[in-house]
Amino acid sequence: MEIKDFISQTISCESVFAVETIQTLWSGYGEIVRYRLEGQACPASIIVKSIRPPKQTQHPRGWNTSASHQRKLLSYRVEANWYHTWSKVCDEGSRVPSCYGLSSYDRIDARVTSYDANSQCFNDDNAAIILLSDLDAEGFPLRHNRLTIEQAKVCIEWLACFHGYFMEESPLESWPEGLWKTGCYWHLATRKDEYRAMPESSIKQAAHKLDTLLSQIRFKTLVHGDAKVANFCFSEDSLRVAAVDFQYVGGGCGMRDLVYFLGSCLSEEECKQHHASLTRFYFCKLDQALINIGSAISSRDVELEWQPLFAIAWADFHRFILGWAPEHYKNNEFSRSMTKQALNSLT
Repeated sequence: MEIKDFISQTISCESVFAVETIQTLWSGYGEIVRYRLEGQACPASIIVKSIRPPKQTQHPRGWNTSASHQRKLLSYRVEANWYHTWSKVCDEGSRVPSCYGLSSYDRIDARVTSYDANSQCFNDDNAAIILLSDLDAEGFPLRHNRLTIEQAKVCIEWLACFHGYFMEESPLESWPEGLWKTGCYWHLATRKDEYRAMPESSIKQAAHKLDTLLSQIRFKTLVHGDAKVANFCFSEDSLRVAAVDFQYVGGGCGMRDLVYFLGSCLSEEECKQHHASLTRFYFCKLDQALINIGSAISSRDVELEWQPLFAIAWADFHRFILGWAPEHYKNNEFSRSMTKQALNSLT
């Protein structure tokens, strides 16, 4: 179906105009475009995420493997499930775009219980369209590459509200239905190619142990899974924030989101100086979030379980970097020191 036809059928509008391409999707799997609408009962603009897997994949770092391709196809299924089923309950504290409609949803509506790089249930014709509200028009027009500590706290509070709302104690095996069982794009089970590319080392030997510590926990929440600063949209004064890009949302420990966010928006020296205080700030906001929703879950119990996993989560991401792109700037002295701390805690 043509995008303009789908927009017209889904949203009551008289005219549809493509305004600008915001970005192409990773490895050429589609694009995100802003459209202008005209009509009496329609928004002035919307964002359209169109997924069209390429016939021949091209990864900027050369990871053109079957596992990479299947992971991306599954990630778009997850994102569709997120907007169809889960996103509607997010409030202002964990603001996300509203979803106006999903095309081809019957083809991507299925429970995501496991990951199999050799699965045949995802074909290359997984074209889909997601119609989303325009966060720029809703008061979130700014994007940042780096943040001040105070700006970082705004996003950390978003994470705490998000994690608090979806917090579960010993959830059922089927939870979270339709999303990644383990959220985050560098999850070990989905990154076997990168794991094999790692040189033999203590962190490679400990990789499965680190993953187990992060997965076999009493308290689980939904993690965004790709909570880098580029996936946050800021208000004009940068005091409010909304998040986008939910391809890797799923169950897990909130520390995975926190460590990835800090590494994306702060310098190595800032991470070294402020990670402890920002972690305390996160747990303070998580306590408030659980109180606000009337949760019976004790934030103190969550903190006691999760806080020791901060270094474990950092080391887990460092494991991914060492296999995926060891020359990356995130392979720095602070990350290596956090990894050493995590490995020492295993002995």
